[in-house]
Amino acid sequence: MQTSAPSWEKLSNKECVKTYSNMFLSSRRNVILVSSAKNDTNSVLLYGSTDIVSGILGGGGAGDANWWICSSGGQDGGNMMCNPNGHVTSSGAFSLWEYPIEYCLSEKVEDTCSLNFSQDIMYVMLAFNALKVAMMILVLFQYDAEIILASVGDAIASFMTYEDQSTRMMCLANRREMKRFWRSRGMARTFSQQRRRWGVAVSKKRWAFFLFFTLFSLCIVAFFGLWGFVHLKNRGIGLDPSSLWQIGFGQANQNTLVLYDNMRDRDAITMAIIANIPQILLAIGYLLYLGIMTTMFLASDFSNFAFKPQNLMVSTARGKQRGTWMFGAPMGWGITFVIFGTLFHWLVSQSIFVVKFQVYFKDGTAATPTEDSLDYSHLTNAGYSPIAIIFSIIAAGLMLLSSFIFMFRRFPGGAPPVVSTCTAAISAACHPSNRYPGIVFGKFRWGANGGFENGVGHCSLVPAQAWDLRQAGPSTEGWSYAGFPESQSL
Repeated sequence: MQTSAPSWEKLSNKECVKTYSNMFLSSRRNVILVSSAKNDTNSVLLYGSTDIVSGILGGGGAGDANWWICSSGGQDGGNMMCNPNGHVTSSGAFSLWEYPIEYCLSEKVEDTCSLNFSQDIMYVMLAFNALKVAMMILVLFQYDAEIILASVGDAIASFMTYEDQSTRMMCLANRREMKRFWRSRGMARTFSQQRRRWGVAVSKKRWAFFLFFTLFSLCIVAFFGLWGFVHLKNRGIGLDPSSLWQIGFGQANQNTLVLYDNMRDRDAITMAIIANIPQILLAIGYLLYLGIMTTMFLASDFSNFAFKPQNLMVSTARGKQRGTWMFGAPMGWGITFVIFGTLFHWLVSQSIFVVKFQVYFKDGTAATPTEDSLDYSHLTNAGYSPIAIIFSIIAAGLMLLSSFIFMFRRFPGGAPPVVSTCTAAISAACHPSNRYPGIVFGKFRWGANGGFENGVGHCSLVPAQAWDLRQAGPSTEGWSYAGFPESQSL
């Protein structure tokens, strides 16, 4: 080691302590600490080795190979309570067994990586993907994609082409009160220009389930996060931002393993399941969130029919019809949601992860498996990153906060009833006084369109030309509207 030391990399005391405070090293091996002590007859003041099981000189507990950093006055620094942070002063001074250390020489080695996979997990993934492909093929050949109502625009186009008689006389029907409108079809309702909130586009049950599931998941994450912080504190690690960041963002660290129990090798499938449980919760929660946000944006798009002529947004656009939003919302917001979801999944993947590593001796030879029940030649466990957990909780809070912000946004005054994705309410808004072939390829507006002689009016989506010909106009505050008695065809 003395002979090869000149070729090693020189590290300052701070760099040395930071590098060797974690026993999971992949690009470095041995280290020489050079002291400024002069009054000694031996150039080697102290020699020791460290391994995962016993630590340096047999003094450290299992998984505590950094305890020597905390050693002072011949003491081992507390073994299980060794926190390397703070042992180097701001000026860079560092002592080991009362010997002042000037710098370190670190042996750099080439990373040795390997590709690991589980055949059992691969079989499960192949089975699920095969099932998914089979379902896609079934839908492709079983149903005619041209007549599937996959968007609000598809429903409007269908009801404009083939009038649904069951929803006549209920033109102010909305998504949340659909049952009440069914029971009292033909009853005149007073139109109000009250500005409704976007949140009414989503059912109360759906909101309740989303909030419950999100808060429940946050509580689980917060509980285990708190357990992790307590565990770090018990091992002598500071909980200040600097100490947590030094542990690493999504990096394996000896102090942040989920299961200790003598650090024996774990079943890879069990560790993979543990590490991916948060991903399952996130996938469900994010799909609920995306569904709610998409529904509110669709309701906002429908409300625009009252204020400007626009083409239908359908899944298979023809002519001047609009295609559906690629990301379930207007392009800018859709891209934002996709980026946020990708970032959120990445943060969660860095919060808890599978740790699998091979053990090498100090001469660079790999440890070989033994028949002993405590085989330390390779280890599999699950690790967690406290700082990544904090960022994940912040991201989940932002997701919840953004849903509240959009929920309390308001539709413009004079907007049509909030039909959302309720096909019955959409159908109730599709009874114009005149309809003609090809009507679905033009622009539409929503407003008052004729009425009864007794002064009860009728509202509907109508071709934009009807407004130009003064056959339709804005609905009036306080007026009563129901349905039109007879639809005429031209």
